[in-house]
Amino acid sequence: MSLAPGQQLLEVLAAVVLVTSWISLVHRRVAALVRLYAAQSAAMAAVAGLVAYLYNAPILYLTGATIFGLNAVLIPTVLLRLQRDLRVPDEVNMLVSVRTSGLAGLGCLLLAVAVVGPLTPYAEIPAAGLLPISVTVVLIGLFLTSTRRKAFTQVIGMLVMANGVFLAGLALTFGLGLLLELGVAANLLILAIVGRLFLFRMKDSFDTVDADALRALEG
Repeated sequence: MSLAPGQQLLEVLAAVVLVTSWISLVHRRVAALVRLYAAQSAAMAAVAGLVAYLYNAPILYLTGATIFGLNAVLIPTVLLRLQRDLRVPDEVNMLVSVRTSGLAGLGCLLLAVAVVGPLTPYAEIPAAGLLPISVTVVLIGLFLTSTRRKAFTQVIGMLVMANGVFLAGLALTFGLGLLLELGVAANLLILAIVGRLFLFRMKDSFDTVDADALRALEG
């Protein structure tokens, strides 16, 4: 594979990561959000493998395998089982409308391009534009976390943010990809374990995982 076609494929995979993030903003089903996160993580694993091939960084093959096994398979499986065990309703409760969420996603992209776009030539992988895409994914994950009422859905937003952070680290320092992914993987695993314990305890104590209902108990 020549470099130009490889870079084009890298751009396509990065676009998949971006599009799955944007769809997460406008989708109204929790199970679908988990599957979108799994698809996004699988695309990121492919990005890591392709970068390993194009830039002769074999350690990133292990990084890609780690992302696929943990982010694309294990964590989504745990989340879907957690949704079933807690009987979390599949309908997503939003603080803003679907249309507003979609426009916010486009705004995140424009903001990322305006702010970090000029820095793209200084990244380790400049041609594919991974840096502005990664910042967009982080912003979308932050928006998901702050505008969804269910604590369960907010966890998904944090996981999307973590994917964006990894993608940024890959674009900036692909040679340190394995160390970066191991750190992110450890954090995500801890998040999944703590989140599972926390949500079970919250469900037992308050009989709900709806963030609005929990805020109402503060008074």
